[in-house]
Amino acid sequence: MGEICKTCRKEFDSGIWLSPQFRSEKVLLFCSDRCKKEYIKMKLERIKMNYPEYYNKLKKKKGNKSCY
Repeated sequence: MGEICKTCRKEFDSGIWLSPQFRSEKVLLFCSDRCKKEYIKMKLERIKMNYPEYYNKLKKKKGNKSCY
């Protein structure tokens, strides 16, 4: 039985996962590092559009590190 990628919706047997941020969230599963980065980029864009002040705090906190 395979899992389904959160980004591309492909089925896979082993991949990458992100732990949940909140108790109500489930573990996020991805088939590749590319899909994981794409999902994080999408989430950051959503934060940037809806919460610009919080986005600026995130960018300042991370500095010039490219961990996204």
